[in-house]
Amino acid sequence: MLKGLILGILLGILLVAGGVCYYFSSGRAPVATSAPPIPFEKRLARVALHAYLDKLPHPAPQVPADEANVLAGAKVYKEQCAGCHGLPNEPKTAVAQGMYPAPPELFKRYGA
Repeated sequence: MLKGLILGILLGILLVAGGVCYYFSSGRAPVATSAPPIPFEKRLARVALHAYLDKLPHPAPQVPADEANVLAGAKVYKEQCAGCHGLPNEPKTAVAQGMYPAPPELFKRYGA
């Protein structure tokens, strides 16, 4: 009886793994950039990203957070980053509208 249960569990695992392998190798998976995400794709990617980032060391900042450094950082952001990631209360630039995937808007609160 126990032998049959173990055999059934192993067979079930092999069938699921084989079905997933067939799904991807047959070209049925939506992998085009314009295709909608497959079920749980966003969630799995987010979980994997956070697990990876949590493993990384988090050293202390090398630059003090004083007024001069914050102003210098804001200048660099405005010159190098704002074209894609935006500024507060400003519409998206033509460059940002033409990018795929869309760059995150760093001044927009997501989920709020």
